[in-house]
Amino acid sequence: MSRVKTLALTMAVLFALAGCAQLFEFNLFGALDTPPVPTAADYEGADGLVDLDKLDEDLDSPAVVDAMTDEVVAEIEQNIWDDYLDDGVSGEEDQLAAILYADLALKTSGGEELVNNIAEVILEDLIDGTSTVADILADIIPPEALEDPTGLTFAAMVNALLTANDAYLLLGASIDQIAPFGEADPGATLPPSALPGDVAQKAIVACTMRATVDAIMTAPPPPDVSEADAIAAMFLIATDDPGADAGLAGLTPDTTPPNPILALLDLAGLSLP
Repeated sequence: MSRVKTLALTMAVLFALAGCAQLFEFNLFGALDTPPVPTAADYEGADGLVDLDKLDEDLDSPAVVDAMTDEVVAEIEQNIWDDYLDDGVSGEEDQLAAILYADLALKTSGGEELVNNIAEVILEDLIDGTSTVADILADIIPPEALEDPTGLTFAAMVNALLTANDAYLLLGASIDQIAPFGEADPGATLPPSALPGDVAQKAIVACTMRATVDAIMTAPPPPDVSEADAIAAMFLIATDDPGADAGLAGLTPDTTPPNPILALLDLAGLSLP
């Protein structure tokens, strides 16, 4: 019997048993639309280390990324750090681990969209040494991140960039070991699956966010502000909340990238004005 006749017969039986309305209320392919919720164990390779190739593949699937819970993301991040990054980055495997560590944080938080907003702003020198915290936030934060009145969406984006920055500093240091520092070493490369321009743009955005948070945490007089407190203050500034601290909003963060980030820009053929 042909496949067409088999399918037609199957449909006819379903109509007879369930009725038209009930049939169309059931999505025959629904199970294919939603992947199972990933677990950290799904990314454990035969050697007990995080399977970077599998993670790399899954991060290209929006459906899989959307299915990841915050708890699973945190566990995978910790496993990557322990397996590959705890003692620095050396070699292609560690480099890939650093890139995926950052991508995991950004893709599961909406941070990639923030990167798309800010990269051009930074590279065109619209953010410089005269830019205030209020200026930077107005230039880079996507409106939807401010629509959540709890500030949790905003905080997730900012925390993702801070997490990514840790990885980019290690990654940049791996290609910046020969003076003059701040330039990629001769012959330095990234893993074949990595796009140097994409990595560099994400790195400069993460670095700028790190500088902005640090400016608030270290504002005189020493306020003993935690990262969480600084991010909360930034949300009030970004949303023009009446309770926003005008003094913090007027701070001018030092957004000069450290040498490892400059090396990533150099490898990508990019430079700051």
